[in-house]
Amino acid sequence: MSQRRSDESGSGGRQFDLGAVRAIGETHVGRVRSVNQDAQGNWLDSKSPAHLFFIADGMGGHRGGEVASQLAVEQVGSVFAGDRTDPESLLRNAFERANTEIYERANGDFELAGMGTTGVALLLTGAPRAWVAHVGDSRAYRLRDGTLEILTGDHSVVGELVRRGQLTEEQARVHPQSNEILRAIGTQPHVEVELREIEVRPGDRFMLCSDGLNGMLPDPEIASVLSGTTAVETARQLIERANQAGGTDNITVQVVDIPGADRTASASAPPGARPGPTPGAEAAASGSPIRWVVALILVAALLVLLFGGSGPGR
Repeated sequence: MSQRRSDESGSGGRQFDLGAVRAIGETHVGRVRSVNQDAQGNWLDSKSPAHLFFIADGMGGHRGGEVASQLAVEQVGSVFAGDRTDPESLLRNAFERANTEIYERANGDFELAGMGTTGVALLLTGAPRAWVAHVGDSRAYRLRDGTLEILTGDHSVVGELVRRGQLTEEQARVHPQSNEILRAIGTQPHVEVELREIEVRPGDRFMLCSDGLNGMLPDPEIASVLSGTTAVETARQLIERANQAGGTDNITVQVVDIPGADRTASASAPPGARPGPTPGAEAAASGSPIRWVVALILVAALLVLLFGGSGPGR
């Protein structure tokens, strides 16, 4: 089951250990293209803490797309390494830096003229909130309790038609204009980045992908594959299925697993709490209740023996 992106509500998540996050990134050239113009990166800073995942799908010329996506990954990683502003500013700065670098390179090299790239990013901080940023039609998904949700809206011709209700998701996948995007990194002096803050819960599974995946597989099939096995096996199976469905484009997938609920946490005392006695400790300190019962019985028996005969008769 899948659904379109929706507004977040509530605060059902809780802090989690970034070091326990399990993630994998896989890419494949596909069955038709000779060059892989996708690129990806992920960067972990345990001090902040923060973990950033990013996928770029390049376009333009015989090598422009490959150069654009690689530049985007380099610039996003560079900003992450040095920028410790708030999450939204970090993501916006990263995409804008990538946009400037690609645009200037394209204008300075005739062979790279017009190159650009899509981009999608997921930023985790260990808090129950995360941030998604994107430009173009690369996507972010979240699987929760068997339900797959698209966290991004494609900046594309068919994406706009889907939002207007003029096309279904299935129709959009096979539409002749499915590859026409309305927004990209590096094709204009400035870029408009779409940002979204989302909720994170233990056990959530996130996926970032280039359109070489969701262009080949319908969302119900993606949800089915994402619902099983490890992140590594899931990513590989998704790429395999996309290739089996035609593999007409480069395919890149990142699967990110948020650690499940810590079942021992509820059994531990809260920080600063004074631990109570272990079961039986209080009884041991003041004498076993069984010993008291036995003692009382012995005293009662002794009293009966001593005074039982002196009471009034029947």
